[in-house]
Amino acid sequence: MANEHDDEASPNVLETLIMPLRLPGRVVSDIETLTSAVVSLQSDAKKHLSSVDDSAVKLVEGLGELQSSIDRIESRVTKLEQERMTAFLKAVGKLQTSIDRIDGRVEKLESVEETMATHLQGVRSDLNERMIAVEEEVRAMRPAMEQMAGDVAKIDGLLPDPSDGPLTRLKDTLSSSS
Repeated sequence: MANEHDDEASPNVLETLIMPLRLPGRVVSDIETLTSAVVSLQSDAKKHLSSVDDSAVKLVEGLGELQSSIDRIESRVTKLEQERMTAFLKAVGKLQTSIDRIDGRVEKLESVEETMATHLQGVRSDLNERMIAVEEEVRAMRPAMEQMAGDVAKIDGLLPDPSDGPLTRLKDTLSSSS
């Protein structure tokens, strides 16, 4: 039985002793497997990177075209801004000329208004003075006018009745003979 036990133990010992010798073969096999996997990955990466490179080239070309379009638009906008600014400045200049002209006219009108206000104040003062003088004269003339009114009433009372005067009788005489 010991022999059987030795036979069973010997392959295990043998395998244990051979194992370090097999290890480099496994490492080489694993390295070959890893190398083929890395080569495969490298090939796939190359395909994907070439696709990315193609897309990047197209993108760069598209960006170049876009940049040239942006430059053209920017140039055009700058030109339009300059044209509009020039037109705006001309219009503002014309507007300023009109405003200056209106301002001059307003100053003249204000001067005329001040002159008229001064004259009007003078006319009012003169009119007030004259009205006061007329009022004083009317007050002064009132007794004389009342005296004259009384005299006219007396004279009227002394006059004969117009319906009974010599002319009325003559008229009656002449009208009856016709």
